[in-house]
Amino acid sequence: MAQEVPKKAAMNDTILALCQRLQDVGWATGLRESQYMFPIVEGIHLLGLAFILGPVLMLDFRLAGIAWRDMPVSKVAKTFVPYSLGGAVVMFVTGLLLFCAEAVRCWNSGWFKIKIVLLLVAGVNALYFHTKTQSTWAQWDTLATPPAEARRAGWLSMIFWTGVVFAGRWTAYNL
Repeated sequence: MAQEVPKKAAMNDTILALCQRLQDVGWATGLRESQYMFPIVEGIHLLGLAFILGPVLMLDFRLAGIAWRDMPVSKVAKTFVPYSLGGAVVMFVTGLLLFCAEAVRCWNSGWFKIKIVLLLVAGVNALYFHTKTQSTWAQWDTLATPPAEARRAGWLSMIFWTGVVFAGRWTAYNL
C-alpha cells in the first residue's frame, strides 16, 4: 500500500512534465501571451459550445417530453444534430489550443478534471443513446412521451452538459 503513493506522485510528475513541455512549444506560448489571440480563441470556443449545446438541448427537450411533443423525435434530431457536430469540432479544436496554452494550470485545476470527466460521460450517454435507444425509434418516434430509456438519456444529457458548462466556467475563473 505504501508504494501506491510514490507511483501516483511519479505519474502526476510525469503528466505535469508533459504539460509543461506542451505549453512551452512556441505557438502555445505565443497564444497564451497574446493580448488578442487567446481571447479570440476562447470566444470561438464559446461559440462552438453554443453550436453544440443549443442543438443537443433541443433534442434532449424532445426526448424528455418537454418540447415539440407533436414532432417526431427523428425529425427533431435531423434538424438539430448536424449543427451540434459542427460545434463539437469547433469546441474540440479550440479547446485543444486553449489547453496547450495553459496545460499545467489546467492539469492542476480540479474543475478542469471535472469538466473532462463530464464531457466523457456526456459522450458515453450520447453514444449509448445513438447505438442502443435510437435503434428502436420506429416504435416510439411519434409518441408525445418517449419511453423511459429515451427520457433518461435526455435528462442525463442535460445534467451532464450543465455540469460541463459550469465546470468550464469555473476552470476559466480559477486558473
